[in-house]
Amino acid sequence: MDSIKHSELIAKISTLAEALASQQQRFLADLIRIRSYTGDETAAVQRTLQEMRAIGCDEVWMDSAGNALGRIGNGRRVILYDAHLDTNEVADASEWPHPPLEPVIENGAMWGLGASDCKGGVAAIVYGAAILKQLGLTGDFTLLVMGATLEEDAEGFALRSLVERDGVRPDAVLLAEATDLTLRRGQRGRCEIRVRTTGKAVHASTPHLGENAILKMLPVIAALEAMNADLPTHPIFGKGTQVVSLIEGPHTPNSVPSWCEVTVDRRMMPGETMASVLASVRAVVEPLGATATIPDQPVRTHTGLRLDGPSFYPGWLLEETHPLLAVGQATGQTLWGAPLPVDVWRFSTDGTYSAGAAGIPTLGFGPQEERYVHAADDQVDLAKLTKAAAFYALFPLMFVNGEGD
Repeated sequence: MDSIKHSELIAKISTLAEALASQQQRFLADLIRIRSYTGDETAAVQRTLQEMRAIGCDEVWMDSAGNALGRIGNGRRVILYDAHLDTNEVADASEWPHPPLEPVIENGAMWGLGASDCKGGVAAIVYGAAILKQLGLTGDFTLLVMGATLEEDAEGFALRSLVERDGVRPDAVLLAEATDLTLRRGQRGRCEIRVRTTGKAVHASTPHLGENAILKMLPVIAALEAMNADLPTHPIFGKGTQVVSLIEGPHTPNSVPSWCEVTVDRRMMPGETMASVLASVRAVVEPLGATATIPDQPVRTHTGLRLDGPSFYPGWLLEETHPLLAVGQATGQTLWGAPLPVDVWRFSTDGTYSAGAAGIPTLGFGPQEERYVHAADDQVDLAKLTKAAAFYALFPLMFVNGEGD
């Protein structure tokens, strides 16, 4: 695109983004009013499908995992915008400055549960699609907009279902998680490891006749903690970590426990696999008489479908020279006249499947700010919400026109 066409296009996109801002905000407010904890997203999905129809998506549907999907265009190159509708659960509503499910606009931001994670992202991508549709912006692309489910408890599982069960494999994925209008190109991975010791149960009045599995676990815990000194490191993500986060045993207080199990939270670098992680842990705990496994994560969608899978969420990193990152940079530069900062996330996202498992180029961009994620002052800046919609409207055109090549 030449500079004149660029300036005309940017003016049209920006003007329409502003014109649609109040409609976008009403949609976000409706989403915040809906309690949509993981596995209970039905009402939020239906409201998102309704909005996708209202903005004129060419096709609107709910996939087998219960994600809300809208399509714009029918071109060769498929771009998926992903933002999740489920939220973390509120532990104590009295800690919130406003009731969590009552959207409030204050100091230019909309407050409420999920505003930053990730309903603000849903509103951004849906209205990016609305701008594309209203301006009739076309190209050799198919844009899929997804209000995703299950992300809080099992990030990537619903996206995995879309790709592997429903056969929809995009060429690129943009995650509308919190980035404060900057770009994210990766994240650490995480997994859950169960480590178990076994003993012999006897009555607690005669402990010398038994074998206490908790006492056998003590040197195992120490060894697991000592592993932190030698975990893999990365020039961007730093050193991996692992921590014993739970401990369980038989609920029989007057018996010597016959088993003891601890849960280990492991944070991983890109490239670590289930096999490599398990091998490193087993090499330490098996000489001490313990076993180690990665359990299945039980997952049931709001439609009732079971999507159980290993509790293993790989890390990923998009190369600095990757064309997708260049397109993100070019989109920001075209809209706002300055390069966008690039970083990585500290938390996990659906990119753990798209990039970490499936190898689909993935990039993060959203209007929300990480400091408000899972916090009682959950909010999203409304001016940034409008700007994000403009970014999502322009990005597909930049992508297919090779602006980042």
